[in-house]
Amino acid sequence: MDRQTYNFIHDRDSPPRLLLSEPTGFTAEVLLYGAQVVSWKNERRQELLFLSSKAVWNAAKAIRGGIPICFPQFSNLGTLEQHGFARNRLWSVDNSPSPLPPITAPSTVDLILKSTEDDLKTWPHRFELRIRISLSAGKLIWIPRVRNTDSKPFSFTFALRNYMPVSDISEVRVEGLETLDYFDHLLQGERCTEQADAITFDGELDRAYLSTPSKIAIIDHERKVTYELRKEAMPDAVVWNPWDKKAKAIPDLGDEDYKTMLCVDSAVIENPIALKPCEEWRGRQELIYVSSSYFSGQLDPSKVLGYMARN
Repeated sequence: MDRQTYNFIHDRDSPPRLLLSEPTGFTAEVLLYGAQVVSWKNERRQELLFLSSKAVWNAAKAIRGGIPICFPQFSNLGTLEQHGFARNRLWSVDNSPSPLPPITAPSTVDLILKSTEDDLKTWPHRFELRIRISLSAGKLIWIPRVRNTDSKPFSFTFALRNYMPVSDISEVRVEGLETLDYFDHLLQGERCTEQADAITFDGELDRAYLSTPSKIAIIDHERKVTYELRKEAMPDAVVWNPWDKKAKAIPDLGDEDYKTMLCVDSAVIENPIALKPCEEWRGRQELIYVSSSYFSGQLDPSKVLGYMARN
């Protein structure tokens, strides 16, 4: 069995959480509530994830920001609560995780959520949802797994909702989704095709891009930082920013927060995962922090995507 390496933190001002750390100074904090990553810092102690200025830490629901898990339903595309119930449940450390490839990251933790009798009243399927979260220098890795422990098949949708901080949303570009079809949730889910050579932002945007590549770049020109999103078995990608009017209507989001946040999610939306009894689905997400120093101080999108292709 792989050795898990983390510290348990429990203080009066915040809910119980697990601290991952690695030798160069990167850290990550994971809540047991929702298995939600709520902090990821680099060696200079700079926060690499967005948290709302009105985030509520009362352990009654998922915190606005970080990286919450959406299961067994994404958004309102079903009969369950928004984004499903996994993000609003207390998870457990999985001390005997089923086999996975050996861990190469310095710090890792395995968490597990099993169906409860209350869950079965709203979603009548027995399951085990496991997630491995690993930290290394400049990289966070998630390996989610869903096992059908029921006697009948079921299907589900899934997402890792990545809230990323940006210096100015109007100066950000998302590369890698050009020419793709997407569902536009501002047009009642109408299917459209991306015409731009990159996604930029000048108003509210809520799209689920379909059959996306395994690598996407989020380029922040002002901060001279790029986030690389790499994913497996999660073919869709959701891009969301609420802009000003919607931000004011969200109780746990600051009125001006939309200017400094962007969600780019790894997701399974268009074609739900179907599992027969005893079958298991496994996905993977890597979120990589890249300084512009790799590119001679300039964030040339072609160089960023070229770097991603080589690695």
